[in-house]
Amino acid sequence: MSSTLVESFELLVAAEQLAPRLEAAAKALAQLPELAEEKAWLAAARARLATARVESHGALLDRALRLPELDGQKGERGKLLQGAIADETERLQGGITHVANARAPLLDVLFQNLKLPMLRKFGRAELERFCVELERRLTSGYAVRMFKGEPYSAVTPTVRALRTAIATWRSVFIEPPLDGEPATALRDELAAAGRGIERSVRQARLLAQAALLPTVELLDAAGVVMAKLKRRGKDVDDDTHPLLEHDPPDPLLPTADERAELVAAADA
Repeated sequence: MSSTLVESFELLVAAEQLAPRLEAAAKALAQLPELAEEKAWLAAARARLATARVESHGALLDRALRLPELDGQKGERGKLLQGAIADETERLQGGITHVANARAPLLDVLFQNLKLPMLRKFGRAELERFCVELERRLTSGYAVRMFKGEPYSAVTPTVRALRTAIATWRSVFIEPPLDGEPATALRDELAAAGRGIERSVRQARLLAQAALLPTVELLDAAGVVMAKLKRRGKDVDDDTHPLLEHDPPDPLLPTADERAELVAAADA
């Protein structure tokens, strides 16, 4: 059963990665002259993959990593989940800058002294410390007040997405492994999902191989021969500014009580 679970997990991961690669390949192939049949084959491959609804299995993959048999699969998935935290953190930073400006006090409150450029490279313990600190800042009185009003209410969906990304990562690395009836049910669900998409994924891969054979670069990039692409992380500029040390007259600045709360929590 253990080997079957690993195979199902790896098949779902491969399918999840294949869909966006085929989309990118289709866009690139469309720029080339002729190759009408190959373009039709690639379209058929994407359609075949779409019938498998591979995009719906992401949450299952994350939950499945709580099974003891899949402990060895946590590394690669963990990088993806960590990348999601980094993506949402960058998106929040960029969103605040967009709706306000690069010197907005809220940026200082949330990100001052946090090592954002290193976020994708953090070890497990470092990432958890980062998340705890960022969550503390997000729930500070000042941050809560700012996100309730304009212009920052526009980025509250990003705040929720960031919290979800952190919770998903923790569900894999912080929560204990599943056992008993919940583990049995999850094993059955994972095995059934693998069986359900196996044929469609194989057919999609074979069609894509045939379509991309004339263009070696696209064939390699699409990963239809199980080639793995490494995700290149991007750094975020650590553009921070010191907190103001006077009572702000501007309602967009932290009040004295809010600043005191932040300082006290940081010293605790």
